[in-house]
Amino acid sequence: MPATFESFGIKFLYPDNWKEVERPEDEAGDGVTLELPTGGFFSLETDHEDQEIEEIIGDVADSIAEDYEEIEREVVSLEASGSNERAIDFRFYYLDLLIVSRLVILTAGGRTLILQMQAESRDFDKNKLVFSAILKQIRESP
Repeated sequence: MPATFESFGIKFLYPDNWKEVERPEDEAGDGVTLELPTGGFFSLETDHEDQEIEEIIGDVADSIAEDYEEIEREVVSLEASGSNERAIDFRFYYLDLLIVSRLVILTAGGRTLILQMQAESRDFDKNKLVFSAILKQIRESP
């Protein structure tokens, strides 16, 4: 039976073996982070209304670069994505593992949503359909 996330006007189903991470009280804005049992995560944030999309992408790239030396960056074309949506894959190594971190930024209902899906490359591939299903539900949220 899938678990349900429903808050700040967004509702979606996700695997019941994923765990919602407690957010620190001092963290501003609406958002949620779900941990995959294999160590990856799915994150949704909504508090970047004043930032341009390129600035958000740059901030994420800078954040990753603080911890990892070489980062590859590739624009991704997602099924059913509209003109109000951007997706970028960041790839980097952690120990001997290739990590994929997909950043999806979309605007809907007058607000900007930032989604980040990250896992070791094989685990990312195993969860692609789940990530796509969650993204589809978020796109269709009122």
